[in-house]
Amino acid sequence: MSIDMRRTDIFAVVAAMLTLLSCYKDLSTEATMSIPEIVVTGMPEKIDLVWGDEINLTVQVSQEGRSESDFSYLWEIDFFPSSSKERIELSDEPTVIYKVSNTPSDIPYILSLKVTDNTTGVSKICISKVYVGTSMGEGVLVAHTRDNGKTTEFDIAKDKSITYGYEDDTKYTRGLYSLANGQPLEGRVLSMVETACTNGAVFNTNKIFIGTEEHIITVDPLNFQRTGIDEELFNNTSLDNYCTTAMFNYGGYSTCAVINGVLYGMLCNIDSVFSKVAFTKSPQNIFEGGNYGYYALDQGCLLIFNSNDSRFYYLYGWMLLSSAISELDASFAFDATGAKALGGGAIKGNYPCLLMQAADGKCYVCGFDPSSSVVTPFTYPVQGTVPSNLVGVAFCDNADLLYMATESKIYSVLITGGKATVEALSWAPDSSDEKITAIRHYTQGWYGTHQYYYADYPFKLSTNRTQMLIVTYNEKTGEGKIYMRPFNVSTGRFTLKSNSTLKGFGEITAITTTFK
Repeated sequence: MSIDMRRTDIFAVVAAMLTLLSCYKDLSTEATMSIPEIVVTGMPEKIDLVWGDEINLTVQVSQEGRSESDFSYLWEIDFFPSSSKERIELSDEPTVIYKVSNTPSDIPYILSLKVTDNTTGVSKICISKVYVGTSMGEGVLVAHTRDNGKTTEFDIAKDKSITYGYEDDTKYTRGLYSLANGQPLEGRVLSMVETACTNGAVFNTNKIFIGTEEHIITVDPLNFQRTGIDEELFNNTSLDNYCTTAMFNYGGYSTCAVINGVLYGMLCNIDSVFSKVAFTKSPQNIFEGGNYGYYALDQGCLLIFNSNDSRFYYLYGWMLLSSAISELDASFAFDATGAKALGGGAIKGNYPCLLMQAADGKCYVCGFDPSSSVVTPFTYPVQGTVPSNLVGVAFCDNADLLYMATESKIYSVLITGGKATVEALSWAPDSSDEKITAIRHYTQGWYGTHQYYYADYPFKLSTNRTQMLIVTYNEKTGEGKIYMRPFNVSTGRFTLKSNSTLKGFGEITAITTTFK
């Protein structure tokens, strides 16, 4: 065979091979292999929440020819806003549950999900931008214990009847103190209040004050981290024990704390520390549960009954740290010798009031008009029985009305025609095992504080000052509740409609309302 013929045969073989290769379909993954798309649903593009909220997402993953067991998952989130240098792993399941402790930021955190097809090794990554808000927002802050006061935890509840502009179902942020500080607060909480203080120029410092049987502390309303304790919060005051039984805002620029029966005050337009209020009488520890009433707006006025000398005293808000308390010279229309105060507050007209029980057992609602140049007390005899086992008294400063509570019943006391008439209301808790432990007239968190004037505040709820907060506890189940009951300011009766019930707490020891 000639060389030319052999060359021709070789060319023919090569040509045939090229033809065969041109018809071959490349099934390698690096070429044209067709892999069905991984489809992920349930992953939002954006998540808006506030510090302490919970992310709870479950995604659905599908792919042609695959089942759920064919995939693996990896959830991660930035530890710093939009910074992939430090990320934390959250879950390797289709569901991720994460309580957000990330610092509030206008820059979003990136929540990512990597879904991997275990057969091919192909992955799909989805992301959500997580915006963490700068405030817990408006609602009711609840201090509660599950170990008989050894420790206390804090939850905040949002609801359309306590949170301006909120229309969804009741929402809870649980375990705020542990989330921020690593463990619950030691001790039983007795009182709380949120207030606005100044650096000397503008009201730019909001604080939540918390009082226990031994300490008084402050926490940051943005992230609930502790910011101060005991003598750090006082001007030249050091005590062995800071048992703080009550705290309240009143009189335009004043916040008060009752510590070991002594009144301490803070003028929030000047500084953010407490000082001891001057007294004219000894002993000075005259503040007991229920023996003082005050009006929260305008300049405010405090009315006090001193059981040590059976006399009444008063103090205007703007004189909190510059003057001693003054004795109320004019007399009420009953003998105050041996009397006791059952509760205090204010009624319509900016009148601070007290519910008093005389030594003979008769009861009276008494108060005075602090705006008058001549101090003229008024006395309304109570018609009807005042129970001996009261657990709470709540005055309504927008009506001539107050409420009393025992463990099982609520009573209205309507002031009209020169007398105060008691009526037992038909309302009762959901279960007979629930015992009423406290009652409070609902006011929004800003009300009586120092940032806003009542007439100008743009975010007033229709429920502000028109509902009662009734606290209960069921020892059998260990659950505490807060019933929100609207009332008629003219009759004192509860309306037929409930404003919802806050649930899921331990034994509730203190509540307060928070700012928007």
